[in-house]
Amino acid sequence: MTGLRYVIGAGVVGYLLYSLSSIGWGNLLREMPQTPWFYVIIVAMYFLLPVFETLVYRFVIAAKRRALLSVFIRKKVLNMDLMGYSGEVFFLFWAKEKLGIARSKMLRIMIDMGITSSMGGLTASGLLLGFLLFFDVLPLDLLVGDTDRTLILGVLLIAAVIAIAGYQFRHTIFKLPGKTIIGLYGAHVGRFMIVYILQIAQWWVVLPDVSFVVWGTMLAIWTVTNRLPFLVTRDLVAIALILELPSDLLGGVETAIASMLLTRVAADRILGFSLFLPLSLFSDSKSARAEGWTGNEATDMNETNHV
Repeated sequence: MTGLRYVIGAGVVGYLLYSLSSIGWGNLLREMPQTPWFYVIIVAMYFLLPVFETLVYRFVIAAKRRALLSVFIRKKVLNMDLMGYSGEVFFLFWAKEKLGIARSKMLRIMIDMGITSSMGGLTASGLLLGFLLFFDVLPLDLLVGDTDRTLILGVLLIAAVIAIAGYQFRHTIFKLPGKTIIGLYGAHVGRFMIVYILQIAQWWVVLPDVSFVVWGTMLAIWTVTNRLPFLVTRDLVAIALILELPSDLLGGVETAIASMLLTRVAADRILGFSLFLPLSLFSDSKSARAEGWTGNEATDMNETNHV
């Protein structure tokens, strides 16, 4: 399975390189975003997840905020640039070594966090697609021909049923207290919504005259692609799919869009490589345990859930 993932990833990279060659590398370099706000938003989006994880994990484990932020930045780098879930393995061993938390207990917390994150992401994606469909921002007829919107609404309904089922069986699925789970779920939905807003803003500051239909379509492709499992190059897959959009939709700014998306990917990689080594060398040299920590949300992982 892992080998197949990398074969698919290599195929996507090869196809993307072929597509970009037809545009022209010189044109791509000339169309690189010039506004500093584009790069400011890149930094904000990059640190959003590590900051969020730092805040929510402080409710359930006794660790210093600075130490958590450092480890979650490195966790993100590993997941993005090495292999999916390699960051989770790194964090699991880090928590055992630096915080003295048993791996079984830490794993149980991470599972609850992962499930609520996935449920929040699916909910936010459903809300996004529902919004785009309701306001006719997503040009389905242009993208996939004559499509029955009832089918798409049915998919959204199934996602809602899954979320409700998760809530009903929360006592069996989750070990953290019920109120904590609901709070985490709501926080994850909010985080994904912030990501969507920032993503649209990042594209808009570069090409303010482009129709919101283009941004909505690109965001839908980017969001759905990033929800697909077993892909090692999700961002490159999304770029390849976006460049395949009809020229009538993109309105003749394909080169600028391609350059903008590739700049975002390159900037993410540069941030990751520049942060990982310094944080690994200096952040773990001090104690990561929090002093005087009074959090009690997860003092008993077997506590009965009451909501």
